[in-house]
Amino acid sequence: MRILVTGSEGFLGKVLCRQLLDDAHEVIGYDIANGNDILDVSQLRTAMTDCDVCIHLAAIADLYIAEHQPELARNLNINATKSLLGIAEELDIRVLFASTVCAYGNNGVAVCVEESPLAPTEVYAESKAEAEQLFHGKLSNHAILRLATFYGPNMRSSLATSIFIEALKNDEQIHIHGNGLQTRCYTHVEDIASGIITVMNSQQNGIYNISSDEEMNVIDLIELIAVLMNKTANMVHVEDRFGQIKKSKISSKKLQKLGWKPKYNLKSGLKTCI
Repeated sequence: MRILVTGSEGFLGKVLCRQLLDDAHEVIGYDIANGNDILDVSQLRTAMTDCDVCIHLAAIADLYIAEHQPELARNLNINATKSLLGIAEELDIRVLFASTVCAYGNNGVAVCVEESPLAPTEVYAESKAEAEQLFHGKLSNHAILRLATFYGPNMRSSLATSIFIEALKNDEQIHIHGNGLQTRCYTHVEDIASGIITVMNSQQNGIYNISSDEEMNVIDLIELIAVLMNKTANMVHVEDRFGQIKKSKISSKKLQKLGWKPKYNLKSGLKTCI
């Protein structure tokens, strides 16, 4: 297949493009790092022409950037997605839209499935949830992929897992927001990419969670990394972050029915980073 990947030079984009190329697909990368502007409708239409699928990753994904520049986040995460979807409908191209499990927020649901209510608490998650609404009524042709908190080699330095590893490596204090009992289903970037490809190859549309089912709180994550690095963690609690999601337990049973299974558990995945 001929596949356009927006955000192709990002952390996930690079891994996804490599996996797609390994599967002998023709991949067209589209990224601001290469002069490709997701807000330039004419440039985007030219790139999308003759493609079978568009995997739309491009976004303001950093929570802090989104918080401090909410209009930029909305413009890139919502308005650009609206333009892209319009072009896709015009050219009859299937879109796989990368959303986030953060859209579930603090919804009070013990285990979130695709039908669980959305209750985003942060600008980033709010923008993704609003962008999802653009696909409502069109999900027979497209897919929304709610991606878990992911990590892996070459991850962004602002990601918590990266911060913890660097601090332990340099014997520095680790600042923990709040009580440190907030949980996430940390998922390896290779597994996120293979999940996206599983949905693409299945020809099934709709909404899919892509997540490990291995839930862990922040303190336990730091302690696991410390053991793997043979270090002692120096943890200091600081004021909780605005919009903190207290508990995130995600079900990917729907995706697993398509044949997906994560390759890494958290321990083996962290070793690839360390």
